[in-house]
Amino acid sequence: MGRYENCTYFSTLYDAVGNSFPQVDRENARTILREVILAPDDYTVEFEDTSYNKKQMMDLIARALIGLCISGSPQETFERTIEKVADIIKHMNDGYITTEDAAERRTFLEDAARNEFDLFTAYALRQACGEFNSETLHELKLNIIRLREFQDLVENYTRNEIEVEVSREEFEQARPIYKMLKSLQNLGYDYNFSPRERESLDIDHEDDEDLGDDFNYANWLKRLMLLQLRKEISATQITTSDFINIPSSNAVLPSKNNDLEAKIAQLRGTYDKRRFDSKRFIMLEQSKEQSPMDGDNQ
Repeated sequence: MGRYENCTYFSTLYDAVGNSFPQVDRENARTILREVILAPDDYTVEFEDTSYNKKQMMDLIARALIGLCISGSPQETFERTIEKVADIIKHMNDGYITTEDAAERRTFLEDAARNEFDLFTAYALRQACGEFNSETLHELKLNIIRLREFQDLVENYTRNEIEVEVSREEFEQARPIYKMLKSLQNLGYDYNFSPRERESLDIDHEDDEDLGDDFNYANWLKRLMLLQLRKEISATQITTSDFINIPSSNAVLPSKNNDLEAKIAQLRGTYDKRRFDSKRFIMLEQSKEQSPMDGDNQ
């Protein structure tokens, strides 16, 4: 899983489902996302008299994720981002790091990490549903690489400290970085750091394994979903008593909106198919955690 296994920004995926289907509440958005990632390829659902297959659902969610990160044209988003990075490099190395300077740095790094996760998930969704070598994929990959590079620049050339003096040496190291960023901003969206620049600045992500041709994006999405489910189970601290009278996996669960629940049920495919069962998953996780130590008896 690498960079994303802590699932820090996973909730934005639920937001993307909600943006794609405004009539769906948060709980059903969780169901849709889980089933889109884990259900068979012939998975379909109908909303407002329109049918969607798994590929179409993945495409809608990917589009929503991209919309959360890119405002206006890619060029405009790039210009805003690089200006932020240049300002942070300048403010964090101009003699004294104020509380405001540190907050600017912290906010950028958090926003960049969230956007990187969203764009990478959109990239994975498009790859998993069979989209290869498209212009959209190329732009997504370029944006992911740049976000990683910009985060590295901020982390490599600014201190993670507050209310401290910056040395003259640090100022001299940061000055050419600031000038380079301002030049890059003027060269346009399609320009990128050269291989020599990336290597010398220690920001090279061109050959990241998770952006390679052999990376399995469908498996990555499944692992991410399962990690998030485990995290949610741990957070809610579900006990064995919670499983009394749980309906079978083939039953339609009660809902405040029966019509919507019937549509959500279609996401799971026909009932005679074996599919992912969240209740069964929870019980298996509980059983694993409560199993005796090797060699002991209960």
